[in-house]
Amino acid sequence: MIDSLLNSFRLPKKEAMFHLNRKGITHTIGYLFLLLAVLFLPDMIGTIIRLESDLTEVSRGLYLAQVFVFYPLLIIFLIIVGVSIFAGAAMVMKNVMGRKLAYQQLWKMSAYASTIPLILSVLLKNLAVSDWISAVLFIGIFTFLIFRMIRIYPKAPTK
Repeated sequence: MIDSLLNSFRLPKKEAMFHLNRKGITHTIGYLFLLLAVLFLPDMIGTIIRLESDLTEVSRGLYLAQVFVFYPLLIIFLIIVGVSIFAGAAMVMKNVMGRKLAYQQLWKMSAYASTIPLILSVLLKNLAVSDWISAVLFIGIFTFLIFRMIRIYPKAPTK
């Protein structure tokens, strides 16, 4: 997992990209899950600390079950849906550029290309930067990285 993180920071370099594309899809999903869990861990801890003391034990137990069970499930769902949407956008970009890539490759490329924008978004959130500025930076950095990564692949043969 550390290897994947380090190679994600090296994107869009060709060696890092090809190394990450050799990883399996389950490794990629696990990497994203761990990354998001670490990034959102301070929020989860803060939520548990600020838990109202006037809640009953049943309410507190249900709340903690939601934090520890449903929150990770939500993260996994958001990973799959979010990266699939980004991969769809990358598919459009690939078609416009006429490159030879499969959707599975684009999905993994999108997953790893979102590492830097995700970390930056969390940092900006903690610095009280506006959400729209964070979103524009996320989309801009992601688009730049995925464009450069797609450009490395050869053009599809013309018919």
